Amino acid sequence: MDHNKELLWEQDFSEQKNATLDASVWSFDLGDGSHIGIPGWGNNEREFYTADSIAIDGALTISAQRQPANSPIQTYYGPAEFTSGKIHTANKVGFTYGLLEITAKMPQGKGTWPALWLLGSSLVRGTSWPQCGEIDIFEGTGAHPYQVQGTIHGDGYFGENGLTKLIEHSKALHEDFHTYGINWSEDRIEWLFDGALYNVIERNDERLSGKAWSFNEEFYLIINLAIGGWFAGEVDPMLEQAELQIKSIKYFSVNGVGTLT
Repeated sequence: MDHNKELLWEQDFSEQKNATLDASVWSFDLGDGSHIGIPGWGNNEREFYTADSIAIDGALTISAQRQPANSPIQTYYGPAEFTSGKIHTANKVGFTYGLLEITAKMPQGKGTWPALWLLGSSLVRGTSWPQCGEIDIFEGTGAHPYQVQGTIHGDGYFGENGLTKLIEHSKALHEDFHTYGINWSEDRIEWLFDGALYNVIERNDERLSGKAWSFNEEFYLIINLAIGGWFAGEVDPMLEQAELQIKSIKYFSVNGVGTLT
């Protein structure tokens, strides 16, 4: 794979000091989801997303911060327990096939829920979820700090029924930076951890029998740090702060396959 890669796009945060997000690439998701009719972002999450939870200084850092009990920030469940950050490239940068690699250090603490993921760009044109398709490059929880997981969601296989695979790393993912990636082509997605293949799902997978394959079109990237919710479980009452750090994002064509929009 390596000798036929061509770098099409890159965000290298490691050289940036006290920088701000490039507004031509990134947008913020703010709040708790209530304003778009999905309080808790549809997952019973406890965080409230703010723009100032994100900073760039040698890495892009999303910081989740516990709020005082009398926080003036109001959410669907009352005063916000945590603030955090969520960014995406919808309507700005899109990807169709190719190799996408994100070098990141995961947060520490029970109740943290970091995610590096893609949604079908058809979502912003009116297709609903999960019909638009979702590719989770990585999704993890602080309750399972050694676990690497890659998943797809689509019509008839979403939520806890998404097609997924878990592997266990020998060290906790918050101890160091690792590279999480997908190598994606028509009718096939491969998941990589530090360059090693650990999961493959193809359109003819028997688990997809009779179900739509929603992954042969443009997707956009999302990076966020959620707190709590159904996937992450109970939040450690002693958790005060957690960080998801991104060193770089690189997008390549492989053997000529891969289109940046």
